[in-house]
Amino acid sequence: MIGRQSKKTVSGDTHASLEAEIGAALRTAILDGELAPGARLIELELATRFNVSQGTIRAALKFLQAEGLVEYRPRRGNFVITVEKADIHEISVLRDALESLGARLAAKRIDDNGRRALEALLQAMRTAAQSGNRARLTELDFDFHRTVIEISGHRRLMDVYSRLEGQTRMFLRLTDKFYQNPLDIIELHEPLVNAICNGDAEAAFQLANRHADADAEDLIESMR
Repeated sequence: MIGRQSKKTVSGDTHASLEAEIGAALRTAILDGELAPGARLIELELATRFNVSQGTIRAALKFLQAEGLVEYRPRRGNFVITVEKADIHEISVLRDALESLGARLAAKRIDDNGRRALEALLQAMRTAAQSGNRARLTELDFDFHRTVIEISGHRRLMDVYSRLEGQTRMFLRLTDKFYQNPLDIIELHEPLVNAICNGDAEAAFQLANRHADADAEDLIESMR
């Protein structure tokens, strides 16, 4: 269950921090399946559970609306999104487009700091895979692609990608089951790291392109 939070008197930046904290807890509950697809999110119930105001809950839900994990329906309230076949296809296509562009741009402007960041993430992913910590590996997978786009230096690309964050995280959680050996995920990312770090923009683009496509096809097939 979502843990109960201690009641706080907050204002200003502290209030915003609490809203983000509650939003993160709700995001985790959605991604872990505790809050099921299509579930209605009742502000009063959540406020009681977290021991905060309904206003704080309302603000936290707006974060998740922006990420695409929560849908607001007029006169009905907030609901966890449902994931249909068309959604999976659209998320996959959009991810590939954004991440392949990010990989191409990152390879063109990579520096030593960027190389160290990507190599550190790849090593952290390898450690998580070897220890069987699949939840950690999924988080690092997302962090990896976000870091590539940050290295690209394209601010608007980062803005667009951030709006897809919640749906991307959900996609990664749903497709994790297709990798019986988590080290296979490392083998997918290692050539991409090498291409970006070596400044090979076209190889980076091709390796990142269709990165999620096979997973999307497997996920759609499993839903039939």
